[in-house]
Amino acid sequence: MIDKNKIVELKRLIFILLALLSYQAYSQTIEYNYSCGVEKSVIRWTESKKDNHIYLKTVQGNEIHSYVMTLNYKTLSWEYSNPAENTDIKVVLENGVYKMTGAFKSKTFSKTYTSKGYPWYQNIGFNLGYSMKDKSNFKYECIRPDNLKLYEMQADAKEIINNNGTQEQRINIHLTGMLAKFFGSDYYIDCSTRRFVKYKGVHGPPGTPETIITIK
Repeated sequence: MIDKNKIVELKRLIFILLALLSYQAYSQTIEYNYSCGVEKSVIRWTESKKDNHIYLKTVQGNEIHSYVMTLNYKTLSWEYSNPAENTDIKVVLENGVYKMTGAFKSKTFSKTYTSKGYPWYQNIGFNLGYSMKDKSNFKYECIRPDNLKLYEMQADAKEIINNNGTQEQRINIHLTGMLAKFFGSDYYIDCSTRRFVKYKGVHGPPGTPETIITIK
């Protein structure tokens, strides 16, 4: 005679295994090497999908960023924490308004910005391959973690290069309007996987070492 309790237990085990397999199918971790002068570290990206949303968590030393996005990579919310700087910020975009709350460099922080209607791509490297596909350029908005100011940015598709047999497209990211000349950086996207594979840019005044990020 079949033990009903064993059947129930077996069903539970199967359910747990299926749940784990489902999670694994929609979760992946990618690592990047970071270099700026003598400073070197590893950046870890963990992506997952659940309830028709994309979740991304990035970790670099003390910095932790958590993003919630739509399936077309538009940012819905962003959380940024850095215990070493006493920073713990959350930003949510609702009805065209960015709402920021938390602590920034040991001080209570609360601020709002009104969107100009461009998509919010807080981690441009993550979505760039998808967003730039079949386009020559596009504009977007993002918030700088070091000052929590909202910026209007533009991405311009540039040449495709051959990197040891891999076709990669250079995409230049810069501020818009009169501020365009004050900031610019290059992202490289694998043309076959549409994945971000390299970054090059200078974050600071003349003489500042170039920041280079490469996929491991």
